[in-house]
Amino acid sequence: MTQTEKSLGAIALPAVLAVSTLTGSTVLACMMPFAAIAAIAALAMPARRGAAAVGLCWLGNQVLGFGLMGFPRDGATFAAGLSLLGSSLLAFVAARVVAGRGANALLAFCAAFAAFEAMLFAYALPFGDPSLFAAEIVGLIALNDGLWFAGLWLGWQVLAPLPALAAWQAR
Repeated sequence: MTQTEKSLGAIALPAVLAVSTLTGSTVLACMMPFAAIAAIAALAMPARRGAAAVGLCWLGNQVLGFGLMGFPRDGATFAAGLSLLGSSLLAFVAARVVAGRGANALLAFCAAFAAFEAMLFAYALPFGDPSLFAAEIVGLIALNDGLWFAGLWLGWQVLAPLPALAAWQAR
């Protein structure tokens, strides 16, 4: 295990994303910052762990939605949930590709957000309501995701250089 993998940020980030998901799902419901979570996971984690974190955040959101918030249990709602998973994973891939080309974190987030919204729009054309993609609605979602991304990025930057407790005990 490298020193970076032993950092508090590497250990705590999946938990931070999980708490963000639970908080966002409970407080904001439909304004869940999936693109922000996907971008942070893409920037801060190895590919498999990041994709798993994105998938688990989606699952947590769905469990809360269907269990606590009483989402309808019908085909359309399940399909919409699956479209969120696909969009979140595509956002993760887009952020990794852009970050892998040397772009900064903000550009990686923008790529994640664009991919997320594009895939949801593609789903909405035949199955949903494309009017939900009016500029003012997408703008509010972009603001929400941007603020979440800034907060998650800042938290990652603060935690990443801190050694984990296990590393302290090993000294």
